[in-house]
This record gives sequence, structure tokens and C-alpha cells, in this order.
Amino acid sequence: MILLEQDSPEGQERNITKEWLRVLTKASSYAGISGEKSPWEMADLACRVETRWKEHPRHNLAGLATVTGISERRLHLLARIAAFFPREERLPELSISHHIEAMKADPDKAVFWLKQAREKGWNSKDIRLAIAGDGDPRKYSWLRCGTFWYFTACDNRFGIDYPGRIPGQIPANVIHYFTEPGELVVDLMAGGGSTLDAAKYMERRCLAYDLMPVRADIKQHDALKGLPKEAKKVKLFFLDPPYGSICRGFYEDHASCLSRMNKDDFLQSLRKITLECKKALVPDGRLALLVQNVFDWEGDTVFQALEFLLQDGWQLDRRIQVPLPTQQISSAVMRWARDNKQLVNIDRDLLVLRSS
Repeated sequence: MILLEQDSPEGQERNITKEWLRVLTKASSYAGISGEKSPWEMADLACRVETRWKEHPRHNLAGLATVTGISERRLHLLARIAAFFPREERLPELSISHHIEAMKADPDKAVFWLKQAREKGWNSKDIRLAIAGDGDPRKYSWLRCGTFWYFTACDNRFGIDYPGRIPGQIPANVIHYFTEPGELVVDLMAGGGSTLDAAKYMERRCLAYDLMPVRADIKQHDALKGLPKEAKKVKLFFLDPPYGSICRGFYEDHASCLSRMNKDDFLQSLRKITLECKKALVPDGRLALLVQNVFDWEGDTVFQALEFLLQDGWQLDRRIQVPLPTQQISSAVMRWARDNKQLVNIDRDLLVLRSS
């Protein structure tokens, strides 16, 4: 038998090398500099490499990663998505990220979710949220599963525009974790109603009060004069007190407006309010206090508040970081901070406490 050159081990290796070089040439043209110009072509190529050369010591995804600058882990994911979605099942008007989210979150109904995304104009993140939310991408978009809650914008379902408005996602998370449907939530400084709307959304009862209500479903009440008589057997008090200059002037210089007070008066007033809250909580109830340091106040405002809370018999259940988004800091303030070597306070603490 005559062994042809291409059939010899040396010939086979040369042919494999030539084929591999063709793969690398294609990969370079697909990837460009960023690796994002032709993601489906790259995915198909990665799938071919993983299938054809999975066991080869040199011609494999690691070698492909070296040439393209795309991580081996990313190439493996691209290979998976190409194998999962044959060409005829791909929706070319959607990105490869849409397909990845659908495959990861619900592989059995991935094509269904892609069609929903196309019909409803969802982005790739919306697919993941919609699958988690039974078809509603906003159902759990507010939910955070750690102790760092960062929100770049307010969810318009929770609250209206108001001085010092916080993202309603903050009280929504507190309500989710520390109450059950039907239990009573009370906000004594309701402002634009973020807590009220979040509580209603999650089927909790809610009483909301403010010095100068701007909504019909928020009642007028001065928290420094005690609690309203109906605020009993409360499961959660949510307090977002104004301080510093947050709402200064908004309440027509009302004597009980915490924003007009200096640090000592503010802390004394806050202590008075929290002691009243303590009396109205059910045994397993919680007080959630959102507070941050004020630039021109001496000492750490958060620690000073926590100090008197612990002295008054509260136990710290959770301390959650809820920083301000940098978008809220004006360019003028940033320039001032830079020129004067100052740090701008964007840290904010959510203290969740229970009565001992």
C-alpha cells in the first residue's frame, strides 16, 4: 500500500495547521480590535473550534483567545450560544446578549422570550428581569439581594418629584425584606410618597404623614408632637429625615422642619421621634432610618445617631449602604471639591433596627 503524503502523520499535522491558520485569519477579521464586530460569526467559529479541536494541545479555545484578545471564558460562552441557537432559531434583529440572557434564564422557553423581547422592545437586561418577574421586566427591577443598594434613578412608580426625593426602590426593598403583605408600614416624613407607593405596590397597609402634604393620600402631621393615634401595631417605620439643606425653606421655615436645625437639634429631634416609634412597634417590628453625613457638621452623623439609638435600647439588625449616585453631584461642586482637596459625601447609610 502506498501511503500518500497527506495521509502520513506529518501530512495530517500540516493540513491541521493550515486549517487552524484559516480559522485564526477568520477570527482576526471577525474580532477586529474589540471582539464585538461580528459576535455571531465569532460564536460559530468558537463553537467549531471547541467541537473540532477540543482535545488538541495547541489548537483550542485558549489559542483562539490569544489571537483575538477575547477571554477563553467568553469564547466558551459564545460557543455555547452558537450551539444552543441554530442559525434558523436566531433572531437577527436582537443582539447576541439578548440570546445569552434568554438561554441562561429560561433555556426551555428561550425562543419564546426572544420573541417577547422583539415584540415589546426589551433590551437584554429586560429579558432577565421579565423571566424573573413572570413576564414583567419591571416587577423585580427594584430588588437588591445584598447590602449595597445603588440606584442611579428613581422608579417613577414610587413617589413624585419632591425636594430631597429618594429612589422609591429603597423603601421597596426595606418593605420586601422586613414586612409581609397586609402588615402596617408608617412613614412620618413621607415627602413625595415613595414609601406609600412602594407599600401599596407590595400589598402592605401604609400610613403616610408630612408637615406639608403634597398629596391627598398623605396626612398632615408634625412628628415632633408624637405619633398619630392610628399609628399602632406598626411592623415597620421608615424614616428619611431631611437634614442640612435638603428641604430648607420648603416648609416655610416651619419650627419642626429638621432641615432648619443644626446638628445637635437635629439629633435631639430625631431621638425624640424614634423613641415614640419604639412604643408603637409590634414585638418583631423594625425601624429603618436613612441618614448620611452632613459636610459642615462636626463628627460622623451616622455614628452619632446610632450611638443614641443603641443607648435607647435599639439593636442594629442591618446596616446597608445606599450611596448617592454621582449624577446628583453638580459639576460646580465637583470642581470645588477638586480645587479645595475635599471629598464629597455620597455615602449614605440605611440603619435597620429592632427593639430589644
